[in-house]
Amino acid sequence: MGKSTSTEEAMTPLERINAAMDLKEPDRVPVAPLLDTFPARVAGITLAEYLFDFEKFEKAYEETYLKIGKVDMIDVAPMGLMYFDPFPGMFSTFYFEWYLPGRELPPDRMAEINEHSRENPIMDENGYDLIINEGLYRFFNFKRGSLLDIAKIPEFGMKSVMLKAKWMEKYQAPPMLEGQVAAPYDLLNKLRGTTNFLLDLHRRPEKIIEACDWMVDGLIAIALYMIEMAGAEYILCGSGGLSADFVSPKTFEKFGLPYLKKVLHAVKDKVKRIQCHFDTNWTPLLEYLRELPSKKCYLHLDERTDIFKAKEILGDHMCLFGNLKPSLLSFGTPKEVEKEVKKIIDGCAEGGGLIVSAEVPDDAKFENVKAIVDTTKKYGVYRR
Repeated sequence: MGKSTSTEEAMTPLERINAAMDLKEPDRVPVAPLLDTFPARVAGITLAEYLFDFEKFEKAYEETYLKIGKVDMIDVAPMGLMYFDPFPGMFSTFYFEWYLPGRELPPDRMAEINEHSRENPIMDENGYDLIINEGLYRFFNFKRGSLLDIAKIPEFGMKSVMLKAKWMEKYQAPPMLEGQVAAPYDLLNKLRGTTNFLLDLHRRPEKIIEACDWMVDGLIAIALYMIEMAGAEYILCGSGGLSADFVSPKTFEKFGLPYLKKVLHAVKDKVKRIQCHFDTNWTPLLEYLRELPSKKCYLHLDERTDIFKAKEILGDHMCLFGNLKPSLLSFGTPKEVEKEVKKIIDGCAEGGGLIVSAEVPDDAKFENVKAIVDTTKKYGVYRR
């Protein structure tokens, strides 16, 4: 890799992202940190305002985008919308016990989930039969969300479509996500609570398989409906509970992989890109991910997964997205960030298929976030 010698770039962000995800070498390595709620701090507004006031959200995000140096892919879908999803989703207040800033929490406190990991879970051991016999909507409730929240979805959805069009015209930067598709495992994991669910994998594995088999087609139908109604082109499939921090490769092969494959292959021709947002340690499972759609999925990795091993195993199959350590952005220095970005570029950029990223924590230092962008643009240039 070489240093940039000009401020003029040969590609637009959209062209650069498409080249990287098609496993080709663009003009330089793309950079796309997940800013999450960080722009609220930059703009000096509360988290409640950032999540639930669309105009303040948009202004804060654009201000941050320009100050850190124009990244290549953006997460401008208003985050608060995901908490009002009436469909089964990990962030839906209608299924899970989320506490939100400005509602159950003070306006500047991060959203929290009470998973009921062991005691008093949302779903008891008889819940698998309830799902099979009555459907997943058996667990829909109005304890946290309301009809007024659901009523906000059309307005927020229309504004999101307009915002995407504006950013594409103004900056040529594609969005990271406009919707999501879920696989059964992680939903059941959260409904039962992680500890209970891990015990269930040993005590009642066939019942879990039966429930997953029942759920998967419905989850696909929901995703396809959402894609069509929202015109979504960039979607997310998230998982953390399926990683090697929680399950063995054998367990993943039985309870996770078949359903991930089914949902992703079912939607791949309806969208442009799928972010496989796979948190925690996936290193022992990387070989399995070759069964996911090639060049359609891109793999978000955090620091728990060995990105260099991922390049070795998946470099000819899917683009890698990551994997700077978030704590480095809060407690490190720009020099330390620069060192880690260079290491990722040197180890993974060759041949294309790399987007430098990190999940930016709420308390990240601005100069460290900017160092991600500056370093990638300076050192991530492909020699011609």
